[in-house]
Amino acid sequence: MPLPRAPTLLTVVMMVTGGILVLFEWYTRIGAALLFCIIFPAPFFLHRFWNETDSYMRLSEFAHLMKDLSLAGAALLLMALL
Repeated sequence: MPLPRAPTLLTVVMMVTGGILVLFEWYTRIGAALLFCIIFPAPFFLHRFWNETDSYMRLSEFAHLMKDLSLAGAALLLMALL
């Protein structure tokens, strides 16, 4: 199994499992923690706006980074409130 394939499968499993746990309110904190553990570090690897030279691409990557960080914050709120 190639190295990139294993993390991709792990990410899919964690996202689907976390989503199902939150959706059906089974072990909501664990589901939210799974989602947070995947969503929070991802934008720092995927949306490096600081490396972009084109202003449109820089703004687009920054918007995606902020979106992902807000989703991570929502997962933290779920862990705290439910």
